[in-house]
Amino acid sequence: MKHWMYTRVTLVDSWGPGASHTLHTPLGKQPEFTLHPRHLRDAGGTPQPAHFTIDFPSGFLADGWQGVNFIPLGTKDFRGIKGLPPWTPARKARYRNAVDAAADDLSDSRTRRLEGIVPYLGERGSVGYYRVRLFYLFNAVRGKIKDLVVVQTAPYIAVNGQVQARQGGGGAVGPPH
Repeated sequence: MKHWMYTRVTLVDSWGPGASHTLHTPLGKQPEFTLHPRHLRDAGGTPQPAHFTIDFPSGFLADGWQGVNFIPLGTKDFRGIKGLPPWTPARKARYRNAVDAAADDLSDSRTRRLEGIVPYLGERGSVGYYRVRLFYLFNAVRGKIKDLVVVQTAPYIAVNGQVQARQGGGGAVGPPH
């Protein structure tokens, strides 16, 4: 979990059904956020990381992200994406294809990730919720910035209590700083 501590992520691309609600920003820019660990103290007084909160500059994420907690889940490291060239907009399709090809591994509940629930306002003013998963991919990229963060979103539940159909795919990718 140490790799998540105080990690700043700037998303360089987003696509799919969840991105329009969950990753839309008031400024129309790609989202940016920093993860902060929150600790519990063990019997000896040693802090143990328990979950993460996020901080972001005003306008770089939708209001629903304020106060969201991300909890660590999974036990299996993800190793499915390797050898990507450094990011440029011209390589967008290559990155999207790599993330889409890894969808089965990313949806495996055993894969290590951070997971949280982000509320959003629907088109008719109703509140909905997205499950947001953050995957940290070590050495996925050749070049100076080697690691990659994949953000995966999926509808979770509508405010009236009816479960919505899950939509796979889509998400966003961005290098951690």
